[in-house]
Amino acid sequence: MPSEAYDDCWLRYEPVGDEHHDSYRTRCANVYASVGSPELSAVRDELRRGISGLLGREPHLWQHPPRSAAGFLAVGTPEEMAMIADSVSIDRVAALDDGGFRIRSVEWEGADCVVVTASTDRGLVYGTFHLLRLMTNGCPIDDLDVTEEPANHERVIDHWDNPFRRSVERGYAGPSIFDWERLPNLRERYVDYARLLASVGINGVVFNNVNTKIPDRASANEFVSGKAGWQLLTEDGLERVAALASVFRRYGVRPYLSVNYAAPMLIDDYDTADPLDPDVEEWWERKAEEVYDAIPDFGGFLVKADSEGQNGPYDYGRTHAEGANLLARALAPHGGRVWWRAFVYADHDDRAVQAYETFEPLNGEFHDNVTLQVKNGPVDFQPREPVSTLFGAMDETDLACELQVTQEYTGQGVHTCYLVPQWKEVLDFDTHVGGEGSPTKNVFSGSEGAGIAGVGVVGEDPTWTGNYLSQANLYGFGRLAWNPDLDTETITDEWVRGTFGGDPAVVDTISGILHDSWPATIDYETGGLGLIHMMYNGEARLENHYDPSPAAWPGYHGTSEDGIGIDRTSGGSGYVDQYYELVAEIYDDPETCPEELLLFFHHLPWEYELTDGTTVVQRLYDNCFSGVEMVRDLRERWRALADTVDDRRYRHVAERLDEQVVQAERWRDTLVAFFYEHSGIPDEHGRVPLAEPNRVVPPRED
Repeated sequence: MPSEAYDDCWLRYEPVGDEHHDSYRTRCANVYASVGSPELSAVRDELRRGISGLLGREPHLWQHPPRSAAGFLAVGTPEEMAMIADSVSIDRVAALDDGGFRIRSVEWEGADCVVVTASTDRGLVYGTFHLLRLMTNGCPIDDLDVTEEPANHERVIDHWDNPFRRSVERGYAGPSIFDWERLPNLRERYVDYARLLASVGINGVVFNNVNTKIPDRASANEFVSGKAGWQLLTEDGLERVAALASVFRRYGVRPYLSVNYAAPMLIDDYDTADPLDPDVEEWWERKAEEVYDAIPDFGGFLVKADSEGQNGPYDYGRTHAEGANLLARALAPHGGRVWWRAFVYADHDDRAVQAYETFEPLNGEFHDNVTLQVKNGPVDFQPREPVSTLFGAMDETDLACELQVTQEYTGQGVHTCYLVPQWKEVLDFDTHVGGEGSPTKNVFSGSEGAGIAGVGVVGEDPTWTGNYLSQANLYGFGRLAWNPDLDTETITDEWVRGTFGGDPAVVDTISGILHDSWPATIDYETGGLGLIHMMYNGEARLENHYDPSPAAWPGYHGTSEDGIGIDRTSGGSGYVDQYYELVAEIYDDPETCPEELLLFFHHLPWEYELTDGTTVVQRLYDNCFSGVEMVRDLRERWRALADTVDDRRYRHVAERLDEQVVQAERWRDTLVAFFYEHSGIPDEHGRVPLAEPNRVVPPRED
């Protein structure tokens, strides 16, 4: 464990069993590895950690082939190491994309060897972690021939951390791990976080929050005095960012910053941030030069504009393309990229339609170094939503899919809710953009500017994620961003084995708990059938999105005496028409619309019959009750591990599952009462509502 203060997550490197020990020792106890770059020093450090843990002895590190050894592990490029050039196709390695790697078992001068090679040093980092993952999972290494390249060029974690206050918006794992007051002094925890990210192939990190709105000009004083994120763009702030970048650089992770569009006004007292103003353009050009002087491998800017009070080009009558392109021109000479969020909404009868209406007309107008970052669904990271229509509409624009790794609407740092199945549903969805067989994941692959971004989850909590089982979401995000074709079962098995060991009973039990947790959450938090926003909202200071309160969001679920759901058909808000014709036809008809999204697209009578003859209201009742029963079952399955999981992690998860059962019951009672109050139709099984149905439930004090 790197520190008694926090967990190793999936990089525990516990001793391997007897089955593969001799083979691993023969091929990996001696290591011939390249030296020189920051990434290569990280490779050597990780091999020391990993092999020491797996084999119970520190490997011998050589700067030349150990000819007296029966075998060894070689890590480097063919250009640097003749032994590797003798063992692999140089042309095949040179053709690998940035980050791609090859791992081969070879015999070289009578020695049994494993070769890890790549075209870039970043690829050597990823290849090293992949080999250690194979060994952690007990895979044989005597006949390896692995070639991998990242499907998505950009794989970024967005922190919503507030510098200098160390708070984290939508963070449920304690304060920020980034201690800006003490930077440029570095913490070992930064190294361990960089290791976690690199181990799953993440290659970018945004250090600060996208939500940096300034309600009025007077508030700029706080920024100038150094208590908000804008100080990161000053000379002092960039020195701190550069220190962090030096840590993440060793693991191939590029640094990014979120910026407020009004930065010239906030930092240098400009009168405008108009993207077509020459002085504003010159300001951003100078600022980009300052940033790259301090951080040569800086990735770029993330921007949230014209949304939820943020400044943006709309303030000056400009389009989002004009706004994004201003920053893109400033970053282009340095190889930087603008990540422009498509989360834009205002007063509208149906918020779901707005992203498409805003950005589809701008398709093809963004510069080549602009990536439009689009949430996976049209509303806001709900337990289940349909796939955003923008993924089928922006063929001349680089897109990134934004996923929320932190569980804002799915129990936060308390409830177990494994989101990999949700993300697979999104990535595998057939947009029909190029005809049948055009999954969403194809939109993000193949372009240097496209990719996947995740709203970060880590904090200062010893678990990193607020719940040991929530670590699986960070792991799964990285693995899917690297390869969206991986199946849920493979990702889950990898994480459980790396985190809890290879005991078959433990692997099966924890895997089952994870697989069943998302469907349970959907049932008790929404009643299923595509309903969204059933949680507490209230005033901004009380907006916790954790407690049940369907009365707080009536416009999002359309509950009334005559039925429930939102009419988003061609005869309603028209959202369905933003999909390609075949998809639109399926969603437009309640008889063909998938049941799990039925009430997202249709307002239906309470007694509308589903395909099995069950009415809508009865299915909602049944789902609420079955969700609670499933959570109770998850708790019992976890309790069966009391003697096989270490006490600290066992008690931690057990306590959270106890709380999840209590909260699931609370959700069930509130929703069932709400549905009964509006429908007037009792549950056919006689289960009695136990909550006041129409009251806005305030958050609990704890």
